[in-house]
Amino acid sequence: MNNASNNLAIWDQVEKTDTRFTKKAKVGGQEITSLNGTAMIMKATEVFGPVGIGFGWKVTEERFDKGAEMFSGEGDKRVSLGFELHHTVKILFWFKHGGERGELEQYGCTPYLYKSKYGTTTDGEAPKKSLTDAIKKSLSMLGFSADVFLGMHDDRDYVEQLKEEQAIEQAVDKEAEIARQQEERLAFIKSVIETMQKAQSLQELKKLHDHAVRQLNARKDENAVKRVAKELKDLTPKFRQEAAA
Repeated sequence: MNNASNNLAIWDQVEKTDTRFTKKAKVGGQEITSLNGTAMIMKATEVFGPVGIGFGWKVTEERFDKGAEMFSGEGDKRVSLGFELHHTVKILFWFKHGGERGELEQYGCTPYLYKSKYGTTTDGEAPKKSLTDAIKKSLSMLGFSADVFLGMHDDRDYVEQLKEEQAIEQAVDKEAEIARQQEERLAFIKSVIETMQKAQSLQELKKLHDHAVRQLNARKDENAVKRVAKELKDLTPKFRQEAAA
């Protein structure tokens, strides 16, 4: 194994995220893919061994940081409610790999005291959430769930392909699952071809082609991409002839 491959040994093993343990969430008005902390610990246990033996962490710093000032009311009735507080924890994360011990530091942070639509609110679970956040961030530095942190789960086609791969891995009868997916693949290609043949303009034809190719590339289905490209090539002259007439 060359050095580059050896350096990515952990990363390549853990970069794909099991979609059973993700969910969509809104943070700061943005939609994100939320990762299940327990699932990440389970994956780390599979790679390194049990917590405390193959990997672990030590809290080296814990504090509450003051945030923005909170207010209630407007104008003359505007009253200060104090300042937001954010719980912050710093950990030393360690792991064992190839007979060596690795260490890294990471932070986790969670709102503790903040203003909500119900008034000032405190989160008694903030310390636990901060620790989980720090652990998840530490594991991400090693490549765990890299596809989420790289934004690949925002691509619906990538997620669908990932689900198909995981369905095969988790199936009791893998051959039956592969056959089922192959039937779906052929049905999809047939549907794409039939839809392209009904296109009313060259612009519509190209749009249908490009959309299908994006989906097929996500599935790494090169043969299907070539088949769709052939259909585009075969149908294009028809529209050019109509435009010239």
